[in-house]
Amino acid sequence: MVRITERAAEEIKKILRQEGKEDHGIKVYIAGMGCSGPSYGLTIAREPEEGEREIESNGIRIFVSEAVEAYLADSEIDYVETPYGAGFAVSSPGGASCGGGCSSCR
Repeated sequence: MVRITERAAEEIKKILRQEGKEDHGIKVYIAGMGCSGPSYGLTIAREPEEGEREIESNGIRIFVSEAVEAYLADSEIDYVETPYGAGFAVSSPGGASCGGGCSSCR
């Protein structure tokens, strides 16, 4: 199951307040697939769509499809700040490892 850190939950709540959508949650989707596994996207959603499940973490409603949930096992969504900017990051301890044929991992 995916978890949201307290810091990420605070940022999500702030965004939902700014948008006037305090009753909404976030949808997690696969935005692309690379040699080290999926990259994720987040968007605001009012309710889960058909085939999606609702999960709650740190007061945030999370909507995920069964296929996405399989990739998110034991994952964490955090809010991170770096010298290059700030944003949400999904980390998965059980994520895919890079195969030998991927030049970007060498």
